[in-house]
Formats: sequence, structure tokens, C-alpha cells
Amino acid sequence: MDKVLTEIIKNQLDFVINVTNYDIGEKYKGKVRDVYDLEENLLIIATDRISAFDKVIGTIPFKGEILTNLSVFWFDKTKDIIKNHLIKQIHPNAILVKKCRIIPLEIIVRGYLTGGGWREYSKTGKISGIQLPKNLKKDVKFDTPILTPTTKAKSGHDEPISKDEIVKNKITSKELINEIEKISIKLFQRGMDIASKNNLILVDTKYEFGLIPDNSLILADEIHTSDSSRYWFLDSYKELFDAEKEQKMLDKEYFRQWLLSNNYSGEGEAPKIPFEVKLNLCEKYLLAYEYISGNKYQLINRNSLLSLDRAVENLKKEL
Repeated sequence: MDKVLTEIIKNQLDFVINVTNYDIGEKYKGKVRDVYDLEENLLIIATDRISAFDKVIGTIPFKGEILTNLSVFWFDKTKDIIKNHLIKQIHPNAILVKKCRIIPLEIIVRGYLTGGGWREYSKTGKISGIQLPKNLKKDVKFDTPILTPTTKAKSGHDEPISKDEIVKNKITSKELINEIEKISIKLFQRGMDIASKNNLILVDTKYEFGLIPDNSLILADEIHTSDSSRYWFLDSYKELFDAEKEQKMLDKEYFRQWLLSNNYSGEGEAPKIPFEVKLNLCEKYLLAYEYISGNKYQLINRNSLLSLDRAVENLKKEL
């Protein structure tokens, strides 16, 4: 990383968005996002908090705005496939969205046999009830992407669930889960097509869908970000696959490995993140945006919380 970029990130350390408290509606605090209920709409603020092992560990300069802008990029690129919840972006870290009734499923689409899908296949020969051919190799590409939903657990881990079980448990109707599958595959295919132009493979991702009052289906949450998706580099895939080596990827595994090397896996007090690690993580988020979107990202020093305060005040005047 060049000295100018390093200085920009260093200067932003005192101006990250960690905690927000606005008198604009009931607040729900997630691990990395603060959500305000505005009756018909929601204000979603992506803070700069970073989590691992289901715990918030610290903050990374520019993280929230980079991920927000990446989702906004993808919402625009997929709006012809399905309407999404985005109304407008009011700040680099904040979007105003339509409130919807979230369907309680993680809609995971997989183009390759890896990660949790590989682990489940290794044990059962199936993923989310889908019987797969025997003796498949890890990281092999599927002939066509597959839908492998999981439950959205209130506590503990999400569990794989089949389409038949979704209908049987009355989570959704058969017609709705079929519609979700059709749209999810189209979204994933669009993501794969755009990623491939930028030397990336969209390996797998998760979607969340909701229903608005007229029962129309819309896309919610985030889409195709480096936090919600797995990306590999296209030009090294075949060589690494043939050699049965791990793929080169864009994700925050580096951070998890750093925590593990400091004897932290979610229990006790987390280690303080040194500047060098924050710098490395910010660079990874920045490069992820640029690789995935194909666009350069301009980091600008600002008092993020102060500018967010102004944006929220302006929003209050509009409501």
C-alpha cells in the first residue's frame, strides 16, 4: 500500500463510526449495523465495527461505507431482475430502505462445492436435501448453481433445510419458494457474469428476501458483498483445483487467522487490533470493492459521525 493511502487510513482512525444513537425511531443494534425503525421504512447504518466468531472485535476505517457502496452497486445492477428495498443512500454509511416482512430463511446459492456445502456433502452426500453425485472433488464447479437454504436461527447455528421441509414446516408456500429459487439463480448468474469480467468467480452467496404489504417479493439486506459472498480469482482457479490446493480468495479469513494466532476464538477478551492489521483489513475491503465492481474507490477523510449526524437530521426533516 502506498504512503498516501496509509496516511489517509491512519487519519481516519479517530473518525470511524462505532456507536450511533439517534432519536429517529426504535433502534435495533446488530453486530455491525444499527437499524432504526421509521414505521414504513428503515434506516440502516453500516458502522465500521468488525466481527468474528460472532463477536464485535473493533473498528476498521472506511469498512461500513465500502460495503454499503458495494451493495448499492449491486442493487443497481440487479434491479431489472427483482425490486429491492433501497429507497436512497443518505450517507456513505447509511441507506433508507422499505420495511418488509423478512422471510426467515438464508437463501444460499452455490456455484461450487466448497465451504459448509463441502462439509455437509462429505458427511451425507447431500446439501440441503439435494442428492449430489458421488465422489465429487472439493471446489468442483456445479453444472448449474444450486439453491441450498438454511434456517435463520435466533440462537445457535443456522441449519440446512430442503425446499420440501420449508413447505412442510409452512415457512413459505411451494409457489413462493419456487419463485425465490428462480430469482436467486438469476441474481447469482448476473453476479457470476459481472465478476468474471473482473477476473473473479462468485463462488457462493446468500440472499434475504421480504414481502411488502401488497405481498410482492423484494430483495433485502445486502447483496454480493465480500462479507456475504465467497469470491475466488478466476485466473488461478483451474491450476489450484487440479493441484488440489486451496483457492486464492477475497474474504476476511485473514482476520480470523490473526485472531487465532493471538489465541482468540470467541471466548474471553479479544486482542486489541494493531494499526498494521487495521491497515491490511481496510486494504482488503478496498481491493474487494475494486475487484468486484471493476471501479476505483476514492477514500476521503471526513468526520464520518459528524457528517452522519447531519444526514440523519436532514432525513428527520423529510419525514
